[in-house]
Amino acid sequence: MESAKKTDLGMLREALDDGRLDAARTIVAELHPAEVALILESLPREERPVVWGLCDEEDEGGILAELNDEVRSRLAEDVGAEAVVAATEGLEIDDLADIVADLPDEISDRVKESLSSADRQQLESVLSFPEDSAGGLMDPDTRSVRTDVTLEVVMRYLRRAGDLPDQTSAIFVVDRHDKYLGVLYFSRLVTHDEESLVEDVMDDTVEPINANQTDVEVAT
Repeated sequence: MESAKKTDLGMLREALDDGRLDAARTIVAELHPAEVALILESLPREERPVVWGLCDEEDEGGILAELNDEVRSRLAEDVGAEAVVAATEGLEIDDLADIVADLPDEISDRVKESLSSADRQQLESVLSFPEDSAGGLMDPDTRSVRTDVTLEVVMRYLRRAGDLPDQTSAIFVVDRHDKYLGVLYFSRLVTHDEESLVEDVMDDTVEPINANQTDVEVAT
């Protein structure tokens, strides 16, 4: 993806410099949200809102979720609370928690206000766990995956996510409501076909973990 990003970034910059916004929009539309996020992270801060304005509205939430914390926070400040609210509408709570956690307070508050009472309560519950606890691990930023993705997708996700805690041998598998379903062992991840689904490879016999256990306790 890295080499593709460099090529796309060059083409996008050329289109922007030439004032060819339609061409720039076409380039952005053909990219995965994770690729758009990488490009945004590569741009100077003042250019990011321009590219953000070229993004498909349906992709904006996914792009925000893929951005690193610093760029996400600054972009949110630059495009404003209403744009962030619109981008995050309809996102799963775990994805929303990952986004909201590091936003400026006034923007995160506005996002929370836009939610239904039930969704807001669920979001606050997810955000209440320490980042290094098992409860805190029930979101994408801390390496949980769902059953309906392939092992290839998991591998790409882990490579992008970066280092895991020492001695970690598995990641949590959760459903769309963050309910614990089991674990995916790295030994299975690297030995099974990359097109296999997580649900076919995971171990669902491992007992759930207390939400207040630390990641070190979970790993051991």
